[in-house]
Amino acid sequence: MKKYVLLAACLASLSVPSIASAIDDHEHFVQGCREVLVIYANRDKQRLLAGLTTSPTEALRAGYCIGAISEYQRERECFTNDWYEQAQRISEMSDYAINGASVEELLETSCEI
Repeated sequence: MKKYVLLAACLASLSVPSIASAIDDHEHFVQGCREVLVIYANRDKQRLLAGLTTSPTEALRAGYCIGAISEYQRERECFTNDWYEQAQRISEMSDYAINGASVEELLETSCEI
């Protein structure tokens, strides 16, 4: 499980020249950030089973979120350097904000909170 998340994060950050062009589907981005929270919650509760209960698709989505946040933090100043905290903030944004915002706006808003 951890290997999938790290691999996906690396691939997401290497294969994308810019955040705005790389991530244009905010729904998949937000879902990926929610997957991060689920994976890490499972890891804390079920240490040995977390790797078995995380599918490659879930790990890839989570890596997509982690990679985008890491790249955003690398290029811009943010309130935190903790990608998990920023993923949590993105996951907690209201559906209204998520539906009307681009991925770039979600990253910017989550960085300023």
